[in-house]
Amino acid sequence: MNASDPAVPRASRRAFLKLTLATATLPFASRWFPAHATPIVSRQGFPQSVASGDPRPDRVLLWTRVPGTAGSDDVAVRLQVADDAAFSQLRIERELSARADHDHCLRVRVEGLLPGRRYHYRFLRRDGADWVSSPVGLTRTAPAADTPTPALRFAFMSCQDYGGRWYNTLVPLLQEDLDFILHLGDFIYESIGDSSFQRADGGRGIAFDDAAGALRVGTGDGAYLAAASLDNYRQLHREYRTDPVLQALLERAPLVAIWDDHEFSDDCWQDNATYEDGRRPERDARRRLNAERAYFEYMPVDVDVGEVDAGGTQRVDEARLHPHGALWRRLDFGRDVRLLLLDYRSHRPDHPIPEDAFPGALAYDEPALRRLAPRIGMEWPALSAALMPYVDLADDAWAPLRKPLRRALTRAYADAGADRKDAAAWATALSAQPMAVYVLRDVLRRYNEAVPGFMGVALPPEADEAYLRGLPWLALGKSGLFSHLGSRYMVVKDSYDLLLALRQADGALPPALGAAQQAWLAEQLAESAGRSLFVASSVSMTPMVLDLSDPALDAPPLLRRRFYLNVDQWDGFGLQRDALVAALDRAGGAVVLSGDIHASFATQHSAKTVEFTAPAISSSTLSAIMADAAKADPATAEAGLRLVAALDVLLGRGDARVRHVQTSQHGVGLLQRDAAGDCRVEFRLLPSGLCAERLYDDAARIGAETTRLAFAITPGTAGGRGLQARG
Repeated sequence: MNASDPAVPRASRRAFLKLTLATATLPFASRWFPAHATPIVSRQGFPQSVASGDPRPDRVLLWTRVPGTAGSDDVAVRLQVADDAAFSQLRIERELSARADHDHCLRVRVEGLLPGRRYHYRFLRRDGADWVSSPVGLTRTAPAADTPTPALRFAFMSCQDYGGRWYNTLVPLLQEDLDFILHLGDFIYESIGDSSFQRADGGRGIAFDDAAGALRVGTGDGAYLAAASLDNYRQLHREYRTDPVLQALLERAPLVAIWDDHEFSDDCWQDNATYEDGRRPERDARRRLNAERAYFEYMPVDVDVGEVDAGGTQRVDEARLHPHGALWRRLDFGRDVRLLLLDYRSHRPDHPIPEDAFPGALAYDEPALRRLAPRIGMEWPALSAALMPYVDLADDAWAPLRKPLRRALTRAYADAGADRKDAAAWATALSAQPMAVYVLRDVLRRYNEAVPGFMGVALPPEADEAYLRGLPWLALGKSGLFSHLGSRYMVVKDSYDLLLALRQADGALPPALGAAQQAWLAEQLAESAGRSLFVASSVSMTPMVLDLSDPALDAPPLLRRRFYLNVDQWDGFGLQRDALVAALDRAGGAVVLSGDIHASFATQHSAKTVEFTAPAISSSTLSAIMADAAKADPATAEAGLRLVAALDVLLGRGDARVRHVQTSQHGVGLLQRDAAGDCRVEFRLLPSGLCAERLYDDAARIGAETTRLAFAITPGTAGGRGLQARG
């Protein structure tokens, strides 16, 4: 175990020796099962097969699920670990119990192994008078910490939606000799039937057994269910893990996994969901605990989630989960390779732009902006040009507008889905606060159109030298009352950059990873000089900028500017992302591996740090999601589809650091590091339409349809590294 890992409980040395001696003296060969015999493999007895995870030089975590015949009974299980596939050279044999209160999942930490070795393992259970076996798993330990790292090869991937989709992208990996599989999150999706990105066809789907315990999201034809109960989350893991290709892959190599948002809730932060976009509070600590408990029951992730008994079995203790857990960790592979695994979701702050931000409300008023301007290196005249005029409705001069504003805004909020009482409260508060003149005029104009002429009010002047200037949410692209647009997606770049600079200058920019993880990461980087450093981030650090000012796009006038595509990912914490890259550079540079965005990117962040963002295994591609969103609004569909058609080009031009973009294909990544430290990364991409077909028995077609795009990470001057496409 790495001394710098979050503390992991171990069985005491005395208990371990006691178990070892007992194991050595029990007559297993005659009374339990002959080690040299070949039992019948029963996938029915082990319906989720087996997996291993988090290889260290001396240990690995083994996993299986063994459902009870009566549903609620604990099940006796025998674990065997051997040096050979025939199990004639047993290294470990233990009697274990798959507990019903853990959904019959077993997490077994096997210690005392040799470094850099392959091990075969299986679980046995009684089937009447006979013994049956799980599928045989193959795992391997990491090289010893004091030895040069040999050649290392692993796959990296993310985003494997299940309903109506098939994991054809994983089939070729079954022919690879992998040291481990790096999964960057969205191993499951908490929602079923979200029409914004999920399919309802393709030959398979999931219906919650505990539908009453699920969360109903949306209304009318667009409504769908999202997991909320422990049974919901467990069922998702159970169903996903029945996929035969996913099972076969996890049987062949250890898994190294982190979570992103869908293991809990789309675009989540801490224990908050974002389905309602601010209409109602969505913090749900119980739901977060349910999601984490199911995750750790089913995933072979070796962190401190509970006590480890003398047999190596680890229970999942809710007292060690959110907000007390630590998914972040370090894995070393020999002397020369270090992998840092980050947790972007559990302790991050809220999105900087509130989804319920009123477009005319101010993020910063003029007095605050004048105070902060010198701190961000700007003179007031230059800063003022980027701002918008506003009035303070609390001033008596604007008293005649308050009543019509309350009426108009109460109706607007109610129409947008707010509770009537909440709508009135929002309207009352906003009618006595500063408001951007553009928005004020627009609200009053709509009010005048809706009431008899004698009830109308005069609009304030569009321009007046007496107006103060501030930064309203409208300037960042926020045009709706409750919306992810202008808050998490499609945010005006220049105004957002200004917002982050102001918050940093004002000391109001909390760490993106949370204070504890940030401190841990700084310690790790201080100790990582001289190693090949890999960093796993569930979301991409790549700057994703769309410049819609190109006349060829013929975008609506208000959209002819630069936007961040997605500030739920690291673009939302751009200053902290840049500081992280600088810290990675000081440690000698790194290769960052990421996912989440359903598209592949290669990015040269600096002279020493590069990034590869994996496409989705099966989830809707970024291009498809944006096309569906564009078609949903007839008023902007034509312009939106033009944008989608040019998406790869726009993202490639949006920032000079981006070297490769592909937004319309599924795939996985493979990374090969040779013993000398040279790296090669290959994206293997499939057309998006193929995920709707089950091609598990047609490897030839998958091979014929696959596009391979390789990059060499070439050494540069002063320890730098560069990306070079190799076709």
